[in-house]
Amino acid sequence: MNKERFKALKRVVSTLSSEEASLVKSSFDKGEKTGYATIDRPWDYFYKDIPENDMFLNTTPYQGVVNNNINFTKEYALEYFGVNITFGELIKNIDIVAKSLEEYGVKKGDFVTICATTNPEVIYAFYAISKIGAVANVISPFYTPKELFARINECDSKVIIMIDTFLPKFKEELNKAKNKQIIVLPMMNSTILKYISKKYKINGKTNEVGWKTFVKDGSHRQEAKIDPYEYKKPQAMVYSSGTTGASKGILLSVDSFQKLINAYGNSGFDTSRLQKVYQNIPPWHSTGLSLGINFPLSFGVKVCTDPRFDHDVFIKNVLKFKPEYILTNTSMYQGFTFTKSLQRLKGKTLEFLKYPVEGGEPLTEKDIKNIENVFKSHGSEARLLNGYGECECGATVTTDITTHKFSNIASGIPLPNITTIGIFDDDFKELKYNNRGNIVTKTEIGMIEYFKNPEATTKFFYTDINGDSWSLTGDIGYIKEDGSLVVLGRKSDYSVINGKKIFNFDIERAILLSDKVKLCEVQTHPDDNNKLVAHIVWENEINLQIKNNPNILENYLKEIQNIVKNIMHTPESIPYNFCIRENFPSAHSGKRDINFIKNNVENLIEIENPYEKKLIYS
Repeated sequence: MNKERFKALKRVVSTLSSEEASLVKSSFDKGEKTGYATIDRPWDYFYKDIPENDMFLNTTPYQGVVNNNINFTKEYALEYFGVNITFGELIKNIDIVAKSLEEYGVKKGDFVTICATTNPEVIYAFYAISKIGAVANVISPFYTPKELFARINECDSKVIIMIDTFLPKFKEELNKAKNKQIIVLPMMNSTILKYISKKYKINGKTNEVGWKTFVKDGSHRQEAKIDPYEYKKPQAMVYSSGTTGASKGILLSVDSFQKLINAYGNSGFDTSRLQKVYQNIPPWHSTGLSLGINFPLSFGVKVCTDPRFDHDVFIKNVLKFKPEYILTNTSMYQGFTFTKSLQRLKGKTLEFLKYPVEGGEPLTEKDIKNIENVFKSHGSEARLLNGYGECECGATVTTDITTHKFSNIASGIPLPNITTIGIFDDDFKELKYNNRGNIVTKTEIGMIEYFKNPEATTKFFYTDINGDSWSLTGDIGYIKEDGSLVVLGRKSDYSVINGKKIFNFDIERAILLSDKVKLCEVQTHPDDNNKLVAHIVWENEINLQIKNNPNILENYLKEIQNIVKNIMHTPESIPYNFCIRENFPSAHSGKRDINFIKNNVENLIEIENPYEKKLIYS
């Protein structure tokens, strides 16, 4: 990594005064820290004693999962609604689907659309697509029919695999396209429930074909040839959330998948066989495909999956599967602290749990402490492993590692050999440790492009004086001296109150210093952009106190206002509008449903705002 350090030194000193540049060069020559993370690379220290095994480099996902599991065909690969599937069955079904895809005209480079939750057939299809060199176009079912059809047409996808529960919404639009073949996949196809669940009726006069017919149609073909690895060959396309404009196709390469899992294997995680992971991140997120499916299966770890985002279902499945690993979104872990969950956990053990991994939203120190206290009180010494990433950067930018405990407010460090992180100001000048700014990353697993969108692609990447390309994540944070990253929030997550710009995440962090508040979300009022609304979920015992004595509610809200006043030091940061909630709903992605929270303020409580010189209370 000396070459990377010299390149970083060249870039940093080019932005400094001659005096500052001299000091940095002097520290560099003495082997001392320079204060700039991309030069010092403090994260490399944590990997220096971990042996490297590059078994997944220069492979495709299909090659990786088959090569490492072909001798373990009787071990279990998947569990789905009570049905266990071995690695032998997994490989066999992948090869069957690959033949059927070829029978339906799919060739190397073609896009095959998948609109489904994580069920076994989706996993077969993903690896079958990899085997024949096609590209998986994985689309969320929560688009409008017009939006979904536009994404299918944009990549000229002729074969669409859609789960039966989603199809009625899109049926009319899709049936108009006679050049498309719709493969209808029953949600419970791999389970005994398929015999009792309501069946979707295939209309033979349309372009719909049942999964059973699709599989049968390819049975006469010779086994599909394995398409070889090629550097940055397209493997999958997922889509941006659309929070900052129209949703964009994010084209990921084979390296986005294989270099990622290879780096995880060299980071200290226990990837030994016969372990289990419970994951419920949808496949239309790169994390779902990369870490929820490809990472464990490639190493021979059994994937237990359930597509439902429900806190109670989540806790029930943790107790049922008894996984060493859990991979899910932040909001699911917060369910461990809910009253109903604590009742369900009563008398039960979590001693099997070793690696609970979360991501998607920042957690506060208090969140982590509360969740880990639940683990400990039920027999597990596991610590919650935080991670940070986005689809454009290949799912993972930083992650906690198992060999070292970083600060609870941090989201870990970059994985070895594939990613560098930095904090830049708006003029692309790197900032020193503990200075907040724009989180940028240079990674070998990032996207190829925003599909057919060169303007957006150009805006996302920044090229430095060395010719290196950096991804602009759109998030604000800082890097600690140990190399760990603290993510504060989205750069776009701000309000303008009386002309003053305030980051909502700063107010949330201040409010969460209160020992009375479990969860908090700060947004502008849906009907008045000059008003802040603090959405509050109380700690369980506080919630009970307020129910028994409603008169104390106003005093507790005024306590929160005083905390914000003392931390933020600006009157515009103080919320005077509050929504009290039992919990925060989850969106279809598993993340907190921000749109619902922001736009539902029927039970708004308004406290006096002295700066408006008037009293408002209801």
